[in-house]
Amino acid sequence: MTKFGETERYIKDLFSGAEEFVFGGVKYTVLNCGKPTTSKGECKTDVYVLAQDKDGKYKEFKISVKQHDADFLENKISLERAIEILGNEAQEIIKSCVDQIKVEFENDYLVYFNKHASTEAFCLKMGWKFELLNKIGGNKSGIMKLSDQQKIDIYAGTNLNSSKKNCTVNGENIENSGIANYILNVDILTDKLDYYLKKMQPIEDFAKAQKIYFACKALNYRCVKDKWDENRPLAVYVHWKLDKYNKLIGELVYDKPLSVRGNEIGENIRRILSELNINKENFINLKDQLHENVRTI
Repeated sequence: MTKFGETERYIKDLFSGAEEFVFGGVKYTVLNCGKPTTSKGECKTDVYVLAQDKDGKYKEFKISVKQHDADFLENKISLERAIEILGNEAQEIIKSCVDQIKVEFENDYLVYFNKHASTEAFCLKMGWKFELLNKIGGNKSGIMKLSDQQKIDIYAGTNLNSSKKNCTVNGENIENSGIANYILNVDILTDKLDYYLKKMQPIEDFAKAQKIYFACKALNYRCVKDKWDENRPLAVYVHWKLDKYNKLIGELVYDKPLSVRGNEIGENIRRILSELNINKENFINLKDQLHENVRTI
């Protein structure tokens, strides 16, 4: 399958090159076609088509293009983005998700003295990012409990901010052009526009029938390189601190989803390791400084 950007442009070019097309038994003339753009971020509409039927009625086709092999709906989600997607109850929804799999966090390793799976040796767990997927994504994953309207909001983008709702298409600002009303799952590339028109569905019908999954992916402090993967918002984070015996303990925090980011946790880890005189050369000595309840491997 081609890269998503290429697929999106391919579909747009098919509509742009067609003077007319038939959808739902109605013949339409293409008046405008383009990619909606915003000043920051992305809207949900990938291809915008303004068309007119033989009676002079206008119709907007605001198409969200999905590749059949795409797993992510949204990844590395920030609190701002979560509110755009899920509404003002975003944090409560995310907390209910992580509560479903709390035991998986409790049973995870917080310090890695040895390489394990994809995690390299000499790492400390910082927390877990939050992502939305269209299929299960590992042991820290599950089905989101969402209403039909919340599913529609996710796929259509009805909760997006005004700049992502009212986008620019071919130099013209068009109200609500960023809110998708159709979805097109692309499995192959063909030069037949009719093929894609037959596959297009109203986004509300599509969304209601979907199961939406969440997944929490680890963010680790890597002592050897003294770094972590960017300043990611964390759905669950590890509060590292020294107890009264100067032992390092990590407490899992569940009640502030996406409010704390990786840089805050990473800088705290750096400070504590410096205080304990632990670095990449003597990381193994951290074993003597750990609280007995910290799970290691």
